[in-house]
Amino acid sequence: MSAISFQNLNKGELTQLLDVARDAIRGHFSDDLPQPPQLDLYSKKLLQPGACFVTLTVNGQLQGCLGTTVAHSPLVMEVHNKARASAYQDRRFMPLVEEQLDDLMVEVSVLSQPEDLAVDSEQALVDYLDNNKVGVILSDNHRQALFLPQVWEQLPNPKDFIRQLKLKAGWNSVYWSPSMKVQVFKVSSISGKYYY
Repeated sequence: MSAISFQNLNKGELTQLLDVARDAIRGHFSDDLPQPPQLDLYSKKLLQPGACFVTLTVNGQLQGCLGTTVAHSPLVMEVHNKARASAYQDRRFMPLVEEQLDDLMVEVSVLSQPEDLAVDSEQALVDYLDNNKVGVILSDNHRQALFLPQVWEQLPNPKDFIRQLKLKAGWNSVYWSPSMKVQVFKVSSISGKYYY
């Protein structure tokens, strides 16, 4: 079965995915055991394998962001699992607590298939990113870091964007290697306030 293309999702389908993410978080705060999505309620399109990230912010500050670049399971399930993981398993943050829910924003990003970008230097990557505000994955020597395209809102300068991405991977800001692998991708995303 082929993976769903991020471009094939309409606003209604993205809204359904946002609701799945909200429900996954809501289930943690209810007395009942959290329930996975009931798959027979969703279209065939949303049941195709899909890669996604779920990003949580509280008062504009990042509170969790986890996902995958490879489509393993139905998109609906991926969104559900990544929403729960972002809320409670992102090791960079304390787990989400009830007091934060009033100020919680949830964003679901469905990824395109990452494509290799042939660049022979960091400057070549900067030049490419000057005209292409895409998501970027850098990997080299068992280290990897990813920024979604939305990060351009905080880091509009390509040099700063790359520098911060390298720091995220654990390299120093001037690190570059001839074996550095660069992949780029696009997303289709939707965000909204969490509600009870």
